[in-house]
Amino acid sequence: MFRQTLRESKPSVQLLFSALVLIFCGFVITSLGMALGWVIYGVNLTEIEHMMQDLANPENISILKFFQTVQAIGVFIMPPFIIAWILSDKPMTYLQINKKPNIQGVIIVFAIVIFANPLINWLNEINAKLSLPEWLNSVQVWMQNSEDQANKITEAFLSTNSITSVVKNVIMIGILPAIGEELVFRGVVQQLFKKMYGNAHAAIWISAALFSALHLQFFGFLPRMVLGAMFGYMLEWSGTLWLPMIAHFINNATAVIAYYLAHKGLIGNELDKTGTWADGSFYLVIVSLILLGLLFKTLYQRRELKIASGD
Repeated sequence: MFRQTLRESKPSVQLLFSALVLIFCGFVITSLGMALGWVIYGVNLTEIEHMMQDLANPENISILKFFQTVQAIGVFIMPPFIIAWILSDKPMTYLQINKKPNIQGVIIVFAIVIFANPLINWLNEINAKLSLPEWLNSVQVWMQNSEDQANKITEAFLSTNSITSVVKNVIMIGILPAIGEELVFRGVVQQLFKKMYGNAHAAIWISAALFSALHLQFFGFLPRMVLGAMFGYMLEWSGTLWLPMIAHFINNATAVIAYYLAHKGLIGNELDKTGTWADGSFYLVIVSLILLGLLFKTLYQRRELKIASGD
């Protein structure tokens, strides 16, 4: 009865319900994670806060990674399946993970992620120069401090000389977010906004903005939102959530591996500057936009062909 009522409710009600499920699951799993962390590592919430201030300690990093993994599973991976099970008799179809991608689609999204690099770097450069009005200076200081802390934690997670640790980082930073965040923002949120507004473009960009905002990193908001929109169009024009998941994984895993190689001195740090004014390669942003336009056009045309053939 409860499930049927929700299924027949307005998309806005379903969206509110989805948010409540995310919050509830996040609270329950995080609490269980804290209890498990206390049993395994003997640490409580207060000690975890202290650990975040001492990122030079390898033991602290291991414990923080444990909680990061628990949070990724509890907040992002589990809730979408619960939501889909309640709102549909076919949860996998609802989340659009019932259709496997073909090799052509995988190649296209791989190329999109690679060729998007100059554009994303340029947007990051622009975003870094943005500032809030004077009367919101205290908010900007808070956001900058939060950003700095997030960057310190990320660097601490990525800084390693061990291949085993790199593999663990690829799982934690590449695979888990690619699965969980795409399930939430594209599999659930984007689809509900599409039902709400009847407009796929509005749904894609609103979901992308929420996706970026949830990271609580103001100075990376623009590039992350554009990436989120790219993932959204991948889903809309392919009909399978696997493509944005794969693209998300490639984006994150590439960053993890590139950081490791740069840390070992095997490559430089030029990848993060390609396409920026500081690097003098802004012209690559134009090239990036042209290539992305062609690739997304191909993805769109593939969808139109499928519709025309009745597939």
